[in-house]
Amino acid sequence: MNRKRPILKNRCYLYLTEFFAGMSVMAVELGASRLLAPYFSSSQIVWTIIIGTIMIAMALGNIYGGRKADKAPNPDKLYGRMIIAAVWIALIPVVGKYIILGISALLIFTVNSNFLVIAGFAACMVIFVFPLFLLGTVTPSLVKFSVDSLDDSGSVVGKLNASNTIGSIIGTFVPTFISIPACGTVITFLIFAGILLFLAIVYFVSSKVNFSKAKKVPISICIFLICVLLGHESSFAFWQSDLTYDVIMVDAYQDITIPFQMSTKEFFSLVRDHLAEDGVMVVNMNMRGNGEGNINQYLADTISTVFSEVYTVDVDGSTNRELFASNNKQCLNTYQEN
Repeated sequence: MNRKRPILKNRCYLYLTEFFAGMSVMAVELGASRLLAPYFSSSQIVWTIIIGTIMIAMALGNIYGGRKADKAPNPDKLYGRMIIAAVWIALIPVVGKYIILGISALLIFTVNSNFLVIAGFAACMVIFVFPLFLLGTVTPSLVKFSVDSLDDSGSVVGKLNASNTIGSIIGTFVPTFISIPACGTVITFLIFAGILLFLAIVYFVSSKVNFSKAKKVPISICIFLICVLLGHESSFAFWQSDLTYDVIMVDAYQDITIPFQMSTKEFFSLVRDHLAEDGVMVVNMNMRGNGEGNINQYLADTISTVFSEVYTVDVDGSTNRELFASNNKQCLNTYQEN
């Protein structure tokens, strides 16, 4: 089959496929926590459920991919599975919250205890296991297509695993520090779905596959574009979107740490959207810190990208510091009058 697909002779392309597969797995894992957080929180229990189900999916994918690679080493099937995974990941921002609502509605009447664990586990299994199972088939399949002889098998397998690991590492940092804070979780899902889809399209186009036989390619492109149009909401929650408040207080610390999903530009933009025109957000920063480089300064810098007026004040008789943010230019005068 390799001889029929010249692109598979390009090791760089195979390593890129492995790299972005690993990268996408971690990006989806981080996105999963953001999708589940409004419904099940971001506690250690929820993270354990996410990590556990994803590891189950990857393990099953490795086994299935290895068997398929030995019995029917067809690269068309592998990149076809990548297309399905890409479309599924793109659909998560569009339908994910409805699936969570449906599962919760079914279980809330039948589960008396441990609802959080059972509902969270069921949601993860339904939403995330299948696409990550498909991505789990990538490594054993690429090994089959990459190894030409036993003489270089160890080297090739090592490079593939290294590509996957490096991709996973970068896939941890990019969503956390770049794409989610800058663009939001929805766009992050779409970015990585788009990368996987692009890699598969390059394979089929370069292989000159007749799209009348590979109908999933044009269909997947259409579905992806629909997801781009529909999956633009920044919130995964169903809470009423047109309800505004004069004051919103943010105080949801875990010990002395700030939950990640409540310290991003995306979160503070949501708060701003729910404030009245002259409304104020008050953040309990939970600790005092002076000088450049402390967590308070980083948090204030993030908030200042969303609000034009940002002020902090130490609370007398405690170690807390309060932050006030608003887009009302007269907020200080309003504060003094009230």
